Amino acid sequence: MFSKMGKVTDYNTWWFLNHGVVHVEIDGVVRYVLEDMLDFSGTTTDLDIKDLQSDSVEQIVERILNIEGAWSIVYYSRKLDKLFIGRDVFGRQSMVFNFHLKAFGCRSQRKCAGEWVEIPFGQVTVFDPMMDQSPTVYSYFESYPEGIMEKYFPKHPPKHVFVHNKDPLLNVSRAIGGRVEVSNAKLLFEKVTDATKVLLRNYNKSHVVVCLSGGVDSTFIAHAVHASVDSDMTIDLVNVAFGSGKKECEKAPDRSRARKALESLRVAYPNRKFRLILVNVDKKTLEQHRTESIALAAEPAVTVLDDSLSCVLWFALRAEGVDSDNMNPVTSPATTCLLGSGADELLAGYARHRTRFEKEKIPRNIAEECENELRRLGSRNGGRDARVASQLNKTIMSPLLEDTVVSWLNSLPVDAKWNLALKRGVGEKQLLREAVKMLGSPYDAPKQAMQFGSRMAKMSNGSKTIKGSDKSPHLAIEDNL
Repeated sequence: MFSKMGKVTDYNTWWFLNHGVVHVEIDGVVRYVLEDMLDFSGTTTDLDIKDLQSDSVEQIVERILNIEGAWSIVYYSRKLDKLFIGRDVFGRQSMVFNFHLKAFGCRSQRKCAGEWVEIPFGQVTVFDPMMDQSPTVYSYFESYPEGIMEKYFPKHPPKHVFVHNKDPLLNVSRAIGGRVEVSNAKLLFEKVTDATKVLLRNYNKSHVVVCLSGGVDSTFIAHAVHASVDSDMTIDLVNVAFGSGKKECEKAPDRSRARKALESLRVAYPNRKFRLILVNVDKKTLEQHRTESIALAAEPAVTVLDDSLSCVLWFALRAEGVDSDNMNPVTSPATTCLLGSGADELLAGYARHRTRFEKEKIPRNIAEECENELRRLGSRNGGRDARVASQLNKTIMSPLLEDTVVSWLNSLPVDAKWNLALKRGVGEKQLLREAVKMLGSPYDAPKQAMQFGSRMAKMSNGSKTIKGSDKSPHLAIEDNL
């Protein structure tokens, strides 16, 4: 952890409050915090503690809430005797709190037993170390999904201050009268490539990973990564499938799509080394690692969907499988993995978007639906995924969710991005599909969630009908730490 300039998150750092005194535990060593201290994780923006030390509460809050990209923060100001904790607008970094123990941190797994809650996304909370008064939450959102604020500072419900710093990321244009054009497809690729270059600006490993389902989102990101990194860097494309053996794993829908995507990338960029790593997971392997690692990292996320997505991501990030070219065992040395997250929210990729359009036939209403998706995105998987990655000492990044990309896409007319009057596999995410087509890769496969495309859901749930929002029996953890 960097106490003077925050650049990375140390998942072995814990903050504790004891009768108004701030303590920090780093790698098992506890000490009093007797001076200003900053624990900041930012993928796009650096933050120096010197930028905060002479500021007032309001100035500190304003500076934090203007940070671009994914971030989480804990800052203690000795002069003000205030703590500042928060997460970015889409909740892409982890931060959890145990109010009974008065303990908080980013963590890859909980320090001790008890109820841990994720702190709300899209806000900075300012509070006294005594925790005997209501804190103030400065938030990009006027309200939160049910169940988020109710557990946050339960003894002293927070005061809420609504701010407008990220309105361009949360307000989707209702304008119509455009069309999906190649010029915008090119501009989308340029903007995502530029964002990817910023995300990878300090990355100096020989390999980088893209989680590749073979769908348009991850294939597009693979193209952007190629355009962003040095020509001698190997791009490892990791594809995960669940089954009782190699033959069954090969039947997973994502597997054939990934092979086709690899072929198109090699044709487009013959001088780049692409390596497709096939990760085959049988039931025994799944159950072992889910118990030993994944469930601990996912907590406090507990649903069936949390379980499915956490497991797929964990095995993808571990990147231990076989090389598709020769079937030799291989493990990627990459420490950073890029995802296609955000495409469905930004470009009307979910089935519920099509369902609403078919019912109402009003294109601008889908913009409202996408806006709602973006506003609750932080309540879904960002913190959970960051914890899963940290267990493996990996970092995940989502270029499509960078501020410059989101604000531009949100400003476009509705019909310049999608056309849900067209069939599945064509009309949703139409602008992204146009970009992938332009780049020479398969672009017309209908969306399939990765828990189904990888057959994770089939292995875990069998033939039982289970809702994604149900509590997962696999993520239940005994409080015996």
